[in-house]
Amino acid sequence: MTEAVAYTEPGAWLFRQDWAFSSVPEFGDIRVYAKALLVVARGDGILAPEERDWVLGYIGVLTGGDDELLRELADYKAEDDVVALVESSEVVTRVARRPLVFDALRACDADGAIAPGEIEQIKRMAEALGITGETVDRFKDAYLEEKAVRTARIAAVFPDGTPF
Repeated sequence: MTEAVAYTEPGAWLFRQDWAFSSVPEFGDIRVYAKALLVVARGDGILAPEERDWVLGYIGVLTGGDDELLRELADYKAEDDVVALVESSEVVTRVARRPLVFDALRACDADGAIAPGEIEQIKRMAEALGITGETVDRFKDAYLEEKAVRTARIAAVFPDGTPF
């Protein structure tokens, strides 16, 4: 029998659901992680409201709703150099680099499309983190497969469309 995970810590359920973690990792610099997501989502020249909303929602769940951080991100212009940004955080470069690249794909797709400029920014960031473009392509394929399965599940459960 596996030990039950306490879901009292912010992000615990999400980490278990999304990544099969049995505990919540130390975030260190979640601010850099969040800003990097916004910068790559602006890689096509436009940070769509849906992309910003996805990042704010995701970071809100991970942090238990850190109001100060969420306000900062809501106003953030996302014009920083993504490489300089991620290289400023040892936690991001050492521990969170692969999840950051995957989450970047999810954030960029929040408006319904991962634009070529966004992929370019993601690959640029990934390269700085020691992740190949080929790996980014594998992450993108895995993400799109996951998205298709989610879409099929929702259609099966709600054949007439979601009620809300």
